[in-house]
Amino acid sequence: MAAQAAPIAVAAYSMPDGAPYYGAYYDNAYNGNHNGGFLSGGTGDLTNGELTASVAAGYGAWAPYVLWYSQSPVITFDLGAIYTVDGVITYFKYYPQAAVNIPGSVGVRFSSDGINFGPTQLRSLTPTEREPAAGNDADAIYQLLAAPGSGRYVELTLNNGPENAWLALSEVVFDGSLGAASTVPEPATAALILAALVAMGARGRRMG
Repeated sequence: MAAQAAPIAVAAYSMPDGAPYYGAYYDNAYNGNHNGGFLSGGTGDLTNGELTASVAAGYGAWAPYVLWYSQSPVITFDLGAIYTVDGVITYFKYYPQAAVNIPGSVGVRFSSDGINFGPTQLRSLTPTEREPAAGNDADAIYQLLAAPGSGRYVELTLNNGPENAWLALSEVVFDGSLGAASTVPEPATAALILAALVAMGARGRRMG
């Protein structure tokens, strides 16, 4: 019976930190390592459950978002175990008056070991998707996957659009189910495995 998809809690993510401006553009909530502007070993604004916020009040209001200027940042999420990932949803802010735009595309890759990654699923965003109807201070929410992927590590590349200006991301949400390599044996299966190990041990003692 197929496992039912459910939200996946992120164990950690690594990426270049956001811009160090106004005390609000970088990852304010990150609890891991900060090494020369690169974050690793922790979680923060992108996984804290704060999906959207109004930023109309000015600079400080951007704190729930991580902002990069003229970059195409690569973010690697560690899910803590191998999952079949059915959905990856991103929450961006669109504010063209402040040169905050939407990526032209987002690349998604999966890996079991964090080193060897599979092929890229490229989610290209149409001109309509990149200009939410609400205009300034608009929320832009995208499902990235066209098909499920499998792995412990999920790499997102936010490809800056033709404006090559600001990108603002508040959250990345995953859903899926534990992969075969990560499932815990059912009690009956575990008992059989234990019995086999005991039998092998007894046989080894008799032969010794």
